Amino acid sequence: MVTVAEFTIEGDDFPLGLIFEELPAVTVELDRLVPTNKAILPYFWVWGDDMERVEGVIADQPEILSVTLVDAVSGGGLFRADWDEQAEGVLTAIATFDMALTKGTGTGERGNWVFEFRVEHPEHLSQFQQYCRDHDIDATLNRLFTLADMQTGGEYNLTSEQHEALILAFNEGYYDDPTETDLEELADALGITRPSVSSRLQRGYRNLIGSTLIHTDDAS
Repeated sequence: MVTVAEFTIEGDDFPLGLIFEELPAVTVELDRLVPTNKAILPYFWVWGDDMERVEGVIADQPEILSVTLVDAVSGGGLFRADWDEQAEGVLTAIATFDMALTKGTGTGERGNWVFEFRVEHPEHLSQFQQYCRDHDIDATLNRLFTLADMQTGGEYNLTSEQHEALILAFNEGYYDDPTETDLEELADALGITRPSVSSRLQRGYRNLIGSTLIHTDDAS
């Protein structure tokens, strides 16, 4: 069974996190399309500052052997880095325990990283967590779910009723401008009252935002 896990890791516990000390306004996004292993030269985007300055700061990080600005776009740039394979850290753990990176984002303003991994063997998650503890890496597990959960909204802390209501509202054009339906029509389609639809949508919004933008643990 494939398991998806989301972790929050302190900013300076990942090599690129040190750039936040000099460039606190930037955001870094690892390219999830690139396989994560020791041999690959990972790509990542940096947003929010002068790219030549960013390149210089990244090049000064001890875990990075070389860095190249591959492409510059409005407000950011795509970089390629050659990592020091001998440096113990999060990258070592990811490669060792065969964890596929599906998301990796860090911001200086928030001061941490959010990583999402997909693994085929649940024990690899436990081994990853133990590695982090043994190496004083502050890694907090935010969410854990299966691919089946993704089909019903479970990874966003949505109930099946909230998921159903949100999908129906979207498909029927409730969020379009101008709107193509209203709460009464949604209530008829679901076979419940108008206040019940409103409540499901409102709670669904809260849980969805709490699990994606805010990462709260108390959405219900």
